Amino acid sequence: MNDISIIILNYNSSDFTIKCVESIIKHTAVSIKYDIIIVDNNSRIEEYDKIVYLDNAVNIKLIRSNVNLGFGGGNTLGYEYSNSKYIFFLNNDCELVNDNISILYNFMERNPNVALCSGQMYSPEMKLMKSVNYIPTLSLKLLGNSTLRYFKPEKYPSTKKEYFSPIKVESLAGASMFFRTEHFTNIGGFDLDYFLYCEEEDLAQELSKKDYDTYLVPEAKYIHHLSKSTELNYKSEREFFISLMHFFRKHNNILIYNLLKLFYFIKLLRKFYKSTKYIKLAFFVIAGASQKHSLRHEQTINKG
Repeated sequence: MNDISIIILNYNSSDFTIKCVESIIKHTAVSIKYDIIIVDNNSRIEEYDKIVYLDNAVNIKLIRSNVNLGFGGGNTLGYEYSNSKYIFFLNNDCELVNDNISILYNFMERNPNVALCSGQMYSPEMKLMKSVNYIPTLSLKLLGNSTLRYFKPEKYPSTKKEYFSPIKVESLAGASMFFRTEHFTNIGGFDLDYFLYCEEEDLAQELSKKDYDTYLVPEAKYIHHLSKSTELNYKSEREFFISLMHFFRKHNNILIYNLLKLFYFIKLLRKFYKSTKYIKLAFFVIAGASQKHSLRHEQTINKG
């Protein structure tokens, strides 16, 4: 049994995956027992061929899915091949700056009630990026985080601040999520009704229900390149609202859910002058953002 299984998704961005793996090998202490599980989410064959050689490396397993399973589905496939005390879900467009993994591992070992932690995220130019998130609520959307921070500063720490010591948070960026396997299993893992987007908020909500702690550990540092493996277009923006409305339906009563729908309907409609897509999105949201329109249903099976 290893200490940590590092799960990396690859989707038509193999150059990032290679750099990510190289940074793990370069910076991780030899005392840490880890394996790397790479899940290729049905990339184009030329992209997949770039990383085939990694399957022959020590402690690396490459899994090829014959269909794009999305973020949660792909990570779940990798998780099924793991057998470690900790699971580290790491975006392939991330690079570790220091011994990120040992720092997070040692922090978790010292703090048994912490279910999830992550390091502090930076751009390739080492400019601070947003590592801390909040669980979406009606009060957060109506009042804003600055107002809520005034009343509950410990619950709503600044997302723009660079931290220098561990801090308890509600939610973390989904690019880097270091889980205690026991706790991840206890909350049921990823909800596979999400195809893309909102997975980290959903996990945060489930951890909160169990009173498990989540921490930012800023000593552990990583770069996020923000790859373009998911092109931002109308369909991907629509997918975001499919996920967001699923999140609100799942975790709120019908009254709050409908108020949140109305909030986003008005918010999107007010952008009509920028593009007609906002009108389409507004009416899509108020109609319930049905999952039958998810990109999941456009994925084709690769039989090769």
